[in-house]
Amino acid sequence: MRVITSHRVGLLLLGGALLVTTAVGAQAPTRLRVGTFDSRLVALAYYRSPATKEWMQALRADINKAKVANDEKRVKELEAQGPARQSLMHLQVFSNGSISNVTGVIADRLPAIAAAAGVSAVVSKWELPYSETTVEQVDVTAQIAALFNPDEATKKIMESMNSQKPMSLVAALAIKD
Repeated sequence: MRVITSHRVGLLLLGGALLVTTAVGAQAPTRLRVGTFDSRLVALAYYRSPATKEWMQALRADINKAKVANDEKRVKELEAQGPARQSLMHLQVFSNGSISNVTGVIADRLPAIAAAAGVSAVVSKWELPYSETTVEQVDVTAQIAALFNPDEATKKIMESMNSQKPMSLVAALAIKD
């Protein structure tokens, strides 16, 4: 009867591991699936949502309270928020500016969208300048925008924007209302 030493057991395990690794490595690479979205369309749905209208109403109410209290410093601070938000909106809706403020509102619901689409990550298509051919991009724009319950008018605008390229960030900054 032959006795197998621990040294030989270790060599046998290492050899088996190499065989398994080689067999697994010989398989075709798994395609990475990434959910992508058009940030302009998601931003449009967000800015035309009831949540944004409520934010504007609250801002106006705060400005009025500051005026009644004769707090000019606070009035100026609050009045600056409207134009700043408008500039941000132009960058996000008409160009390809980051919408991290928007995705932050729905971050807890993105995993469910990713799971339903079978993707490992979700990213703006404008923030993915390169991916290998093994990366499959799955458009999840409609699912993300739907989280803001866009009305029919918003959906029509989104549809028309879908075929247009975003304007440059500089051009979007130059928009004056």
